[in-house]
Amino acid sequence: MRQPYPLSHHVLCALPLLALLAVSTLCLGSGDEVTAFWRAWRHAHPDATVAVRVLTDWGNPAMYVVYAALVWRARRNHDPRTVRFVMVYVAVQLLISFLLVRVVKIAAGRTRPGVAGPWMPFSFDGPHNSLPSGHTTEIVGACAPLAMRWQRAAASLALGCFVAAVGYSRVLLGQHHASDVLAGLLLGSLAAFVIHRITHRTATP
Repeated sequence: MRQPYPLSHHVLCALPLLALLAVSTLCLGSGDEVTAFWRAWRHAHPDATVAVRVLTDWGNPAMYVVYAALVWRARRNHDPRTVRFVMVYVAVQLLISFLLVRVVKIAAGRTRPGVAGPWMPFSFDGPHNSLPSGHTTEIVGACAPLAMRWQRAAASLALGCFVAAVGYSRVLLGQHHASDVLAGLLLGSLAAFVIHRITHRTATP
């Protein structure tokens, strides 16, 4: 029998980023005001900006280490289900967080924060490939499946806080609009849903 989808853990993993985006929008706005605010913040706090850049550059690679450790431990313990889980994660991330994200970016042609001019659909130009946030899609697609697999509220919320930090770092660094990050959250949630469903089906005896 198919077990109920662990929606509460998926929500816990997404909630911190949703809350951060909501607070940011309420306090700063949703357009040029956000870009200007964080640009001024970066100029005033260069050391903190470096730390945020480390987070945005290494947040997703850190999850590669986590999944590699899962495979290593699973092989030692002769646990084929965990190996399948990681293989499905890799395949779905390649299809959604890499391929689909790039197709949408190119098709939408949205300008990045601070870039003048209208959207340019079907553009391969980086400054016009803002929507969605690939970093956010990938980090959600990595963390949410773990939250649903472990099903521990504290772990799900901790993973959610990491998702929020990596996702919002893209806004803070002026690389994405808040709505780009929200779109990344939605696509990453789709990846997590697919990973969980496939893993659940293939893991059923």
